[in-house]
Amino acid sequence: MKLQKIITIAVVLAGIAIASPAKAQNYDFKIFNTSVGAKPVDQKNPSYPSGLRRGQEGWVSVNYVITADGMVADPVIVDSVGGHGFEDSVRAALLEWRFEPPGELLANNTTNVRFEIYRGRDMATSNFMRRYHRIVTHLHHEENAEARTSVDQAYDLGGWNLYESAMLWLMIGRVEGVEDNIAGKLEAYRRALGVSNTNSIDSEDLRELLVKVFRLEIELSQFAAARTTLRALKREPGSQKDVTALADLEAQLDQALAGEAPIAAKALLFSPCNSDSGQPLWTYAPARRTFSFAALNGNVERFEVRCERERLEGLIEADKTWSLPQDAKNCQVFVFGDDGASFEFVEHLETESDDATGLTTVARSDVLD
Repeated sequence: MKLQKIITIAVVLAGIAIASPAKAQNYDFKIFNTSVGAKPVDQKNPSYPSGLRRGQEGWVSVNYVITADGMVADPVIVDSVGGHGFEDSVRAALLEWRFEPPGELLANNTTNVRFEIYRGRDMATSNFMRRYHRIVTHLHHEENAEARTSVDQAYDLGGWNLYESAMLWLMIGRVEGVEDNIAGKLEAYRRALGVSNTNSIDSEDLRELLVKVFRLEIELSQFAAARTTLRALKREPGSQKDVTALADLEAQLDQALAGEAPIAAKALLFSPCNSDSGQPLWTYAPARRTFSFAALNGNVERFEVRCERERLEGLIEADKTWSLPQDAKNCQVFVFGDDGASFEFVEHLETESDDATGLTTVARSDVLD
């Protein structure tokens, strides 16, 4: 996959000498959920972590709750690249962020924070490329165990810029694929998409990656996510040929979402963080209001649903069905447990009366952890 120059989209660390990357901070933010989020009135810039390898860059995606008085509570690191220093810096800054008091709970807010050294870090280093080509060679010769060892060593070494991180996660996805870990392959490709931007992967390769993610989501019956991915693909210039090739899968997707049968998305808990304070999780934006959990394998402990103006939670019990309130909008499900645990997230067709089907309304949580 051809990677091009990464430019700043979210958070830029500008004017920094390569020999001393912790100097002269200059940041910008891109905050998502604009239809939900309160107006920011004070957002302290996260500091660049100290003690990192020269030129190391990072990216953090964090979900949090905005309280009625405009303060931030209960951040959850959804994904990150670069190590725990970046995660800790974002968490520390979040505690001092202030928003215009909304007067009510705003539970589903996500901010992506990008730490990028502005000068001199727009390509892969020779050290990284040696490791990259070693992994490619192992895969070419079907030396899968050696490929796994090499990609794990590159991940553990860290210190990569975001250009290199995008390449690394693409390679991790390939290794997960040859090991038949479809869920792991999907998460690696999703992370590569998150770390990159429209200038880090050229248009053709971006479409190819979106197609791969879409196919994996269909294979794992993650139809709500597949719908979002397909929409992103259709927005890409020149995607008509790709979309046409996916016509049969799109019909399968439409049939599943419109049908009456339950949808069982296959899910895997993983740790999105490099820090001890991170929690293994799986997150999903459901297409339906009622859901249950099945095929539990390992410790799948609890769930939390963060919607526009509601926060809901409960302990996971197999084959018990929950129902979100009728007015719940823009919801994101978080499932917590042990790294590597798997399960099925089952979405059920809404009924006219939840009480008549024995569904349990998820308890509302007004007390923040």
